[in-house]
Amino acid sequence: MTQDHHNINYYLKCLMGGAIACGSTHLLIVPLDVLKCKMQIDKNFSHGFKEGIIKITRAQQLSLGWVPTLYGYSIQGAGKFGFYEIFKDVYKLAVG
Repeated sequence: MTQDHHNINYYLKCLMGGAIACGSTHLLIVPLDVLKCKMQIDKNFSHGFKEGIIKITRAQQLSLGWVPTLYGYSIQGAGKFGFYEIFKDVYKLAVG
């Protein structure tokens, strides 16, 4: 069964779902990115993943970059998933 159009609640759910999906998954990867960057800058920073994460945690840099990553990717996810559904319906009505 198909719908001819969606309501505002559907679009809001898509926007929120996209924000949560993209924001949270990218947020979880930030410590790996911090470790990668530190290892690229200083070849002697660590000799492996575990040692590097321990060093970053002890330096209290584990959450470095979380806020801008969460905001940025949440906005991107909302746009990617939410606006896709909105524009899909708009274009479907325009074309017929």
